[in-house]
Amino acid sequence: MSSIFSQGKWDDRTHYVLLVNSMSSLLSRAVKISLMKYVFLLIAGLAASGTHFYLVWHHRDNRRYSVSEYAMLTRKSHLLYFMAHIVCEVLYLAYSYQFLLVEHNLHVPFYLNVGWAILDLVQATLPSRDRTEKIHFIAAYVSWCCFLLAGIITLSTLHVAQPYTAVAITLLIPTLGMFAYMHINRSKLYPYQLTMVPLFVLSMLVVTIGSR
Repeated sequence: MSSIFSQGKWDDRTHYVLLVNSMSSLLSRAVKISLMKYVFLLIAGLAASGTHFYLVWHHRDNRRYSVSEYAMLTRKSHLLYFMAHIVCEVLYLAYSYQFLLVEHNLHVPFYLNVGWAILDLVQATLPSRDRTEKIHFIAAYVSWCCFLLAGIITLSTLHVAQPYTAVAITLLIPTLGMFAYMHINRSKLYPYQLTMVPLFVLSMLVVTIGSR
C-alpha cells in the first residue's frame, strides 16, 4: 500500500519537474528571441554606417556629393555598398517584424519599413549616374521618408518610459533637422548621411529598450 502512495508521489514529482523544465525551456527561448531584436538592429546599423564611413574614407581623395556616388567609383565599392544594404535591409526587417509586429502589433510602421527596404534595394542596385540617376534619387529619398516616418510613428504610439523617451527624442531631433536642412544646403549630402543613419538607429535602440 505504501509503495503505491510512494509511486503516486514520485509520478507527481516527475510531472512537476517536467513541467518546470518545459516552462524554463519556453522562457529561455522567449528571452533569446526577444534579445535577438537588439542584435538585428545593431548589426543592421553597423553594416550600413560602417560601410558608408569606409567608402568615404577609402575614396577620400576623390570627393563626391553622396555616399552612393562614392560607391559608384569602382565595381568593388558598388558591390560592397550593395551587399551592406542587403544585410541592413534583411536584419532591420527582422527587427521590425519582431519588435513592431509580434510584440506591439504596430502594422503601419512595420509596412513603412517594408516599403523602405524595397526602395532601398532599388537605390542600392541602380547606379547614381546617367539614365538611372533620377530613379536612384527618388527611391533613396522616398525610402528615407518611410524610414523616418516609421520611427516617428513608433515613438509617438508606444508607451516608452522615461528617460528613454527624452533620449530618443534628443537623438531624433538632429536627424530630422539634418534631413530638412539638406534640402536647403545641397553642396554635399554625404556628411548628413554619415550622421543620420547612426543617430536614427540609436534612437530606435533607445525606444526598443524603453518600450513596455
